[in-house]
Amino acid sequence: MTVPAHAANGDRQPPSGLTIWLDSRNMGRSGGTGVATYVQGVQACLTHMGFHVQYLWDHDPDDSSSPPNGGLRRIARFLKACLPVQGIRRRQDHITNKFYPYISDIYRISHIHFQIWKRLLWLHGQQLPDIMFWTYPLPVLLKNTINIVTVHDLIPMTHPHLTGINPQRLQRLLTQLAARADIVVTVSETVRQQISEIFGIPACRVVNLYQLAGVTAAERQQLASAPVVAPAGCFICIGRVEKRKNIERLVEAHALSGTQRPLVLLGPDGDDMPDFSPRTPRQQVIRVPWCSRESLLRSLANAHALVFPSLAEGFGLPIVEAMALGVPVMTSRGGATEEIAGGAALLVDPYDTQDIADTIDRLDHMRPDAPEWETLRQNGMKRAEAFTETAQIGRLRAFHSYLYELFPDRLPSGSMKA
Repeated sequence: MTVPAHAANGDRQPPSGLTIWLDSRNMGRSGGTGVATYVQGVQACLTHMGFHVQYLWDHDPDDSSSPPNGGLRRIARFLKACLPVQGIRRRQDHITNKFYPYISDIYRISHIHFQIWKRLLWLHGQQLPDIMFWTYPLPVLLKNTINIVTVHDLIPMTHPHLTGINPQRLQRLLTQLAARADIVVTVSETVRQQISEIFGIPACRVVNLYQLAGVTAAERQQLASAPVVAPAGCFICIGRVEKRKNIERLVEAHALSGTQRPLVLLGPDGDDMPDFSPRTPRQQVIRVPWCSRESLLRSLANAHALVFPSLAEGFGLPIVEAMALGVPVMTSRGGATEEIAGGAALLVDPYDTQDIADTIDRLDHMRPDAPEWETLRQNGMKRAEAFTETAQIGRLRAFHSYLYELFPDRLPSGSMKA
């Protein structure tokens, strides 16, 4: 099911008394992924709603370095992974004097446990939360609480040639999580339907919440002073530079279109390395492997259009960010990209280089004062409103009420209902 985003009244409701834990797997380490954006959005919205939110840490949150990985450490990790259950400790933050839940290296340990025993690792402890909100599919669950597991995409299973992830292992993991978790949450209707069909989960236990995405007011204020890393008026593609993002066809289509606008590929290297070298002497392809969030948004805001003909996505953050900034979008027809675009983008067949080239050419000849250009901008900005904090809080409030319908005996009766 898809939880609707109810119109928010702008007032913060009273604290619910509910405690919700989030896993910290993608938080507090350098080189984080886009999942960290999702985690931060969930935390911000739940906190705004009045819930008591904590992270279940596997490392010191004040230390961004990776845990040591010497011989003795690996032996200790293996021995702990042999145990069927792990206990949660509570550590004190010496700055705030507050306690937070902690199990050293638990996310690595859980993967080793799953590799050894082919089953999930269970955690237990005292002062457990009412809800454990796993923001990523990990081979671990928490006893005596409601476990919600987020599955962002099934790309290793639906498009195994596009990732280096073992599809059989992922399917084993998701099969067990689907059977034992209380609710599976997704970030698009596309993925929700895939999960329901592949794993046979009842529709009432698979919920699409979408996610918080876009550009905040504070980020907009910082755009003008951010360092410039891409020329204004370019075509820009944002994301990992890998084959899944369809980089080679994009570069070929850009050359075929004959545009003189540069193509900027902004994002880190992926697991594979597509050929993004210019196809003609006149073609300009600019590679920006890293920049700050502020420079990324400034580059996007100053671009002529976002070109995002990805082969497979679970959501599509750059689509929403471009639309929020009033930048026209070209993206792939079908799947999550078309769903997230919501009729406000130019759609292409991602496997048809000529179709991509023709659409680049169409965008290239659009003037910013042309009616079609303005229509794309206005429709995009309207579509981006579906992913603002207000909209996401509305979905989470509806989801909270839905949890009470499903688990009336497992949640405190005195907590806030949306």
